[in-house]
Parts: sequence; structure tokens; C-alpha cells
Amino acid sequence: MLRRTTLALVLCATSCTQAEGLSATESPPPDQQEVLGRAEQAADTPETPGEANSIRFLEQSSFGPRLARGVAPAPVGTVEHVMAVGIPQSLTEQFALQPATPYDGESAQDLGSQFFLRAVTGEDQLRQRVAFALSQIFVVSMNGIPDSARTPYVDSKVALAGYMNLLSQYAFGDFRELLEAVTKNPAMGRYLDMANNRAFDSKGNPIDPNENYAREMLQLFTLGTDKLNIDGTPLLDADGHRQRAYSEEQVKAFAHALSGWTWNAAACPARGAAINTPDYKNPLMACNDNHDTTRQELLRGVFTAAGGNINTHLTQALNNVFNDPNVPPFISKQLIQHLVTSNPTPGYVRRVANVFKNDGTGARGNLQAVVRAILEDSEARGAQPPLSLRSGFGHLRSPALFVTNVVRWLDPTLDTATKDPGLKLSNWSKSMNQWVPRAPSVFSYYPPNAPLPGVDGLVGPEFGILDTATITARANFLHEFLYTSAATNAGITVDYDLLPSANADLVAYLGRYWLHGTLAPGLEQKLLMAMGDSRANTAIRKKKLALYLTFLSPSFQIQR
Repeated sequence: MLRRTTLALVLCATSCTQAEGLSATESPPPDQQEVLGRAEQAADTPETPGEANSIRFLEQSSFGPRLARGVAPAPVGTVEHVMAVGIPQSLTEQFALQPATPYDGESAQDLGSQFFLRAVTGEDQLRQRVAFALSQIFVVSMNGIPDSARTPYVDSKVALAGYMNLLSQYAFGDFRELLEAVTKNPAMGRYLDMANNRAFDSKGNPIDPNENYAREMLQLFTLGTDKLNIDGTPLLDADGHRQRAYSEEQVKAFAHALSGWTWNAAACPARGAAINTPDYKNPLMACNDNHDTTRQELLRGVFTAAGGNINTHLTQALNNVFNDPNVPPFISKQLIQHLVTSNPTPGYVRRVANVFKNDGTGARGNLQAVVRAILEDSEARGAQPPLSLRSGFGHLRSPALFVTNVVRWLDPTLDTATKDPGLKLSNWSKSMNQWVPRAPSVFSYYPPNAPLPGVDGLVGPEFGILDTATITARANFLHEFLYTSAATNAGITVDYDLLPSANADLVAYLGRYWLHGTLAPGLEQKLLMAMGDSRANTAIRKKKLALYLTFLSPSFQIQR
């Protein structure tokens, strides 16, 4: 298999013109701009999107597009349905869908398996996609939740199931409410030491609380390290230097303001004592005896109330952070990066951040309005990115998105009654270095500011886990999925008869749907040449070879 994988990679490389290089910075050749035709492009609006625009929208707002395949009326979430009702209405429909069946931490089924089954089959695609993005901002990992003999369940699994349900619940909600729910969540309480974070020692003497949660809340969940303009660019001082968004003293102040929370129990412990039995099914409990009630200076000259109780100080601390000018651009840019492009223009960030500041009704932090602004923005819409931005637009599909996009395009039948197809999908993603929900650190699966290889000034977070081993793992996943019995044994059955049989028709089909108008002539020629090889001597071999090379191509692996 290794030899076949190597040959395929070589073939892919030779078919990759500059437009096909594994980079988000290179454009298709100019003649590809004519694929849809000028008349169709002129009529392509969010309300009346063309086919390519609809596919692109589903790549950004779901775990992969699907075709209705003749079903009438076209089901919600399919390309044909988006074309029929338009993108604004498609978003309205997705916002109205309630979360799917909650993650079950006491089920025998692995959480990664549950995640991938929902991602592939769930109707609430946008909610899941946004929750997945939030999980990579507000990071909690099963790897950081130790199991305890004091609980009747597997701590890490129950904790993460509850946390994943929380992110799904708040995906379209109020950011301030989400921030408080995350702060009180028991999984986060264990992961970043919010639980049993006391302001007094066992003798009742004042001590400095643990700063872990306070620091990461400021650095990763709300502000970032530098002060920002509303467009996400650094706010410079009079000498042209970047300014810190917060100080070490302010980290300490927030740690004191957030002290005293512990596991839910019948009663609070005495001053300096702790509850040793974790409760991962209920929010953390406020215990004022272990809270520092003194006055603390937060951000922008704001102080907590002297003598205030634990709940008052929590409210004051979270309100102070929520109203900081850094939050709208910091959160808006990260959501754009996860859904649309790693390198949004300052204008794109500014437009979305302004919606975060005010959704039109005076409300701040309305995530539903923010998500709509991201997906309806002019930089996200159209058959392809705007020509002036195309060279640096898009992002490498992370392993999870790579797996789900491949699977959803092929629309397989999943046998969940007797097998566990989700676990196989999870293990494929794991082999490419993204094991959901086991992020290796608080910085998620890959560094959020990882530079794009070979290009100054651009970031490519997903490239942070792309190396020779994981590139090979991507090829091995495709080979195993298409050519071995692994998928069938896992309960994943694909009907390849749904694909065109004639070589030219199949290549055109893949270019029309899988690549929605970005098929480079070089790749097209190589596909036809490979399918014409005498060793591809059956219809099924030709189809699988074309799929393998198309999915492996950088044209597909870069979501534009």
C-alpha cells in the first residue's frame, strides 16, 4: 500500500500546476474564472445562489455538501435546497434547528464516534460546525481530565460529553452567557483548575489563587495578547509598538475575583478545605468562604466591589471582559478562520466585529448574528473568492473536515445498528493528528497562529500538523476507504453506481461538484490519463481512481 500511496502522491504532484500546489495562496489559472459563465455569475446573489456558490456555502457552514440526488423537494442542507431557497433562508432554517441528540458520556460509544456520526448524518449541520469551531477556541480536552475512583462513571468522557453539549447549546446564543457557562463548567473547572481554586490555605491564611483559568480566559477565550483595532489589526502606540491587552497584575486580579468555586455538593467546605469528589454533571458551586472578597483592579480601570460576594465578583469580572473592545475582533476573526478563510481581510473582520458589537437591535455578542454576518459577507459568497483576494484565500481542511467532506460527498449508508462507523471515521482523523475531542493542549489541535509555509505574513493554522507523516496518512485514509474492506467492515457502504461511468463525464462531474469550478486543466488531464491506463480496466476501478486522485489533490484539500 505504501508504494501505491507514494505513486499517487507523485502523480498528484505532477498534475499540480501552480494553481494546484498544496497552499492556500495560489490561484486557479485565469480560464477557470469562466467556468460558470458570465451571465450566471452576474445573477449569482445570496438570495439566488448558483450551484458553485451553494456548494461553497455548504463547505463553510456544514461538515460537507450533499446532493439531493433526485429527491423532491430537496432536503434541507443539500446543494439543490440552498439553490432553491437562497442562503439567507438556509441560514434561518439552520438557526431554527434544535441540537441533535445530546452527547452521552455514559454510553459505550466513544465520544469521537458520536461526534463523527453527528457530523456526517446530523441535520443541524451549522450548529455542529460552529460548536466545533468554539471547541477549538474554548479548549477542553479529554486528555486533561483524569479519571477518579470516586465517581461511578468515566470522568473524562462524562465531562467532555457535557461540555460538547454546552457548546452546541450556546452556538447561536449570547457570548456573555456562553462565557459564564464555560467558566462554571466542571470540565473546564478541572482542565484549567477553576474547581477548588481557593483564596485561603488550610489554616485560613490568604493565598494567591491559581491563575490558570484567568490567564487562558484572557489570552485564548476573549482578548488575545495584543490590543486590537476593530478590524483585528494590532493597535499601536505613539511609537508604533504593540500594546499588551492585559498585564500580569490583571491576571492575578481576575484569579482572585474568580476564586472560591468548587464541585457541586450538598454543602460548601470550610475555609481552606476542598471537595474531593468531582461532579461532572452539574455546574461548579459558589463557596464564598473560599473566595477573596477584596477589591481587585480589572481591565480599563474597573474595580470589583470591596467586600463583594463570589457571585457579584464573577458577574463583575465577566462583564468587564465581555465589554472589552478586543473581544469583538478577536472572536470574530477566529470564527471566520474556522469557517471561511485563515487570512480574512481587515475589512471582513471589521464588518463582522461591528455585528458582534451591535446586532442591529443594540445587543452585543449575538453569535447567531455574527455567524450570519460571516457567511453572508461578500468575501465568503460567490462561486469563488473575489479575484483580488483569491491568491491568499481559504484554508487547508483539517483532518476532521477532510474526512467528513469526503464521506458526505459520497453519501454512504451507515450501519449503526450492528457496527460503529463513527469510530472508524474518528480513527482516520486521529491518524492525521486530529483526535476529537482529545486536543493535545489548550491551544487546540494546531497552533492558531501557525505561519503558512513559504509565505511571509500569512497564517495557516491547519498546516501546523501537516508534515510528511500526516500527508501520507491523508493518502492512506483515502486508499483504505476506497480500496480495502475497512469501510465496509465498519458499516460504511458506498454506492458507486451513483457516479457517472464514462471517463470524461466522471471528471466533469467531479469538477462540477467536488471542486465546484476550480478543476485545473493539469489535474483534469492527469485524471483522464490515469483512468485511461490499461490497468484501470473496470468501471469501478476507474471511478475509485478518479475519486482517490481528486480527493488527494490540493484543489480539494484546500477549502476556498
